Amino acid sequence: MDTTLKIFLFVICLILSGFFSGSEVVLTSVTRAKIKTYLKEGDRRATTLAILKKQMDHTLITILTFNNLVNVLAAALATSIAIDRFGEPGVGIATGVVVLLFLVFGEIGPKIMAVRLQERLALSIAPVIYLLSRLFLPLFWLYDRLNLSSPLTIAFTKPSISEDEIKSWIDLGREEGAIEHEEQRMLYSVLEFTDTIAREVMTPRPDVIAVEDTTKAEEVMRIFRETGLSRLPVYHDQLDNIVGVLYFKDVVFHILEGRGEVLTKDVMKEPFFVPENKKISDLLREMRDRRVHLGVVMDEYGSFAGVVTVEDILEELVGEIEDEFDREEPDVQRVGEGDYILDALIWVETVNERLGLNLPLSDSYDTVAGLVTERLGHIPKKGEQVVIPESGIRFIVIQTRGNRIFRLRMQLLTGETRDQMAGEGS
Repeated sequence: MDTTLKIFLFVICLILSGFFSGSEVVLTSVTRAKIKTYLKEGDRRATTLAILKKQMDHTLITILTFNNLVNVLAAALATSIAIDRFGEPGVGIATGVVVLLFLVFGEIGPKIMAVRLQERLALSIAPVIYLLSRLFLPLFWLYDRLNLSSPLTIAFTKPSISEDEIKSWIDLGREEGAIEHEEQRMLYSVLEFTDTIAREVMTPRPDVIAVEDTTKAEEVMRIFRETGLSRLPVYHDQLDNIVGVLYFKDVVFHILEGRGEVLTKDVMKEPFFVPENKKISDLLREMRDRRVHLGVVMDEYGSFAGVVTVEDILEELVGEIEDEFDREEPDVQRVGEGDYILDALIWVETVNERLGLNLPLSDSYDTVAGLVTERLGHIPKKGEQVVIPESGIRFIVIQTRGNRIFRLRMQLLTGETRDQMAGEGS
């Protein structure tokens, strides 16, 4: 074979090696989400790209096989050219030249270029690789038969994207300005939505306003006016015995008709009972199907635990929803440097997340009130204090309602104070 032809073929092999090396990077790096974007834009090549991505093992077999073939052929051509020119010493020369050229032009260069231009190259490369892969259909058939019984198959069936990876993308979008802060918070809420249960969003029993089934419509109307609520749970004899739900519109109807003496039990609707560990994603769907807006939450012992509304669930996604009747103070209020006022029923985990703290978590409590009560060993009274030394935090009870802590003051102790406490403890 003529030396000029050999050099020409060698250059072709070098170019093909770079093409296949770059193709490997492009097709493994392009995401399924990006491919879906291409499909929505109507590019016909995106269908081919989607097939290659779905059968990634077939795609890699094709690329690696052709890449190895052209590399072997190039090495043989280079050796032949070098022997023709330099004789036996040409073998060593050919080896050095081939390694250098293929490292620069067949591996490093094409892969760096592929990383930078992967989105532009993906659609152009896909049809070529797809056509070449058709040559290996018998091999793929045999590979698939053998792979069905392989433990590696399990790995391929696992989700390719984890929730943590999605959160990382959201954070990256926020850092680069593609996602606003509020959008980031809402996207995080959507991801956590399916893991949240009714007990985490409900209004707890001590804060629930309920009426007895023998209460007259006139009295209930007064409660509706004072609280601004539109629905009230109804109990018989004791609060654990919830027998119905009262709607504002039904009471108004009877008042307008001049029947203010009618009893609650004659106006109320059937209650919708909800287990406290029910996922709110399922609960929202069920409340929508049943066309109810308030659920009565029951604990594992069948006792009344609280109430949950559609608004409570939606607030997990969009944040606090306030109307003209809402006058609630924020659950975390900063009053000074390292000084906060807390709603005692806020979850310990929530405080840790919002303020970057490390308050201890336990199965024996969920709220900050529970943490304080456990450390004190008794029902706290107004003015009592408790220090969490491992977190460097002091809690002061500033407001109670009955036997329940209502609001707390949380102070972050300085390094000097913490050292003093450690010395006293030793």
